[in-house]
Amino acid sequence: MAKTYSLEDLRSMTPDARAVLYQNATKRLDQGGQAIVDMIEQNNLSLSSGDMLSSDPDYIRMDEIIWAHKSEALKAVEAGLPALAGIEPFICEELGERYRPQNGGTINAGYLTAGLMRHLGFVDDGPGQMPPGSVAKTAMKWKLKPR
Repeated sequence: MAKTYSLEDLRSMTPDARAVLYQNATKRLDQGGQAIVDMIEQNNLSLSSGDMLSSDPDYIRMDEIIWAHKSEALKAVEAGLPALAGIEPFICEELGERYRPQNGGTINAGYLTAGLMRHLGFVDDGPGQMPPGSVAKTAMKWKLKPR
């Protein structure tokens, strides 16, 4: 029988221990894992005590969000903003407090967005200011690669 966890149990764990539990829970969603995943996500509990790794569930989810919202990145570029400006609201909505500069979240969001933009045929056009209220303060601007 699977162990059940209370919100207090999850809060008392280290972020790294919580990340291991989260990863294990995602492999057993139908065996009680979904409740753990939901509790961690709904309460914006950190899954990392340091910088985000590419294996971190939040990093993986951020990559999925960025690729799912490429049209918003393109709209931001057309408006003269960094591509991340169009995507960051979706990252914030999904990850909440887990998306922040202190854990490398904003840097990784920029890195992942750069991969998307290069894939779409863009080259960097220097740093740009993010809109007021953004978590990231600056991000790369993009222009179409000259032919």
